[in-house]
Amino acid sequence: MQRRRTAVLAASDLARLAAVLDRPTPAEVPPAWHWGCLAEPIPRADLGPDGHQRRGLFLPAIDAPRRMFAAADLRFTKPLHPGLDTELVETIASVEEKPGASGPLTFVTVERTFSQAGEVRVTERQTIVYTAAPPAARAPYAQLPPAEWSRETPTDPVLLFAFSAATSNSHRIHYDLPYTTQVEGYPGLVVHGPLIALLMLEAMPARPLTRFSFRALKPAFAGETITAKGRLTHDGAALWAEVDGAVVMKASATF
Repeated sequence: MQRRRTAVLAASDLARLAAVLDRPTPAEVPPAWHWGCLAEPIPRADLGPDGHQRRGLFLPAIDAPRRMFAAADLRFTKPLHPGLDTELVETIASVEEKPGASGPLTFVTVERTFSQAGEVRVTERQTIVYTAAPPAARAPYAQLPPAEWSRETPTDPVLLFAFSAATSNSHRIHYDLPYTTQVEGYPGLVVHGPLIALLMLEAMPARPLTRFSFRALKPAFAGETITAKGRLTHDGAALWAEVDGAVVMKASATF
């Protein structure tokens, strides 16, 4: 399954995300900010019970009720610029079922490319996981390396709502507390995985990136403080995010 569309990359997309991250609007698209660009309008009739586009239209018709943006591998060849025609191509690369500790898991890999002026400038390989298992409890991560930088970001429902709006993410676990707790079984509103990933990039000393990969380990919830940490490596940086001493996301950046 593949879909493609072309639209002008709007400067207002960057302005909305910049406001959420409390920084000036950039002149070009920083690494991973494409998550706020080229949102596809989805008719209400095409929305599923979780607020996302109904499964079976683009993403496969998987019955498991919980959906998680589990990981991504991003490569940056050249910056995207607002005001230019931008082609987005999305492809379902694979669908794979695996056993999990609490039940079966379905992994869907989505490949995305963003092109301007006839050249691919950003590629992304997303891993989306579907499961019927209840959310697992967090456990401390015992082998943390020493951090060279650290930045704390308190979270609340307003931040989550603003990020949902900036990225056109209608998943109800980020803003609908009764649905989140009573239907999906989480203890509170879930902080977006891409938001945590962006907080890690924002905390890192500024460097030109060629690659960024992250893997979510456990969810974080509104009201908790995300601590983005990291240290330089021989070719980039090792990044991680903590909540109360537990690692909720790990990432790597290549310069």
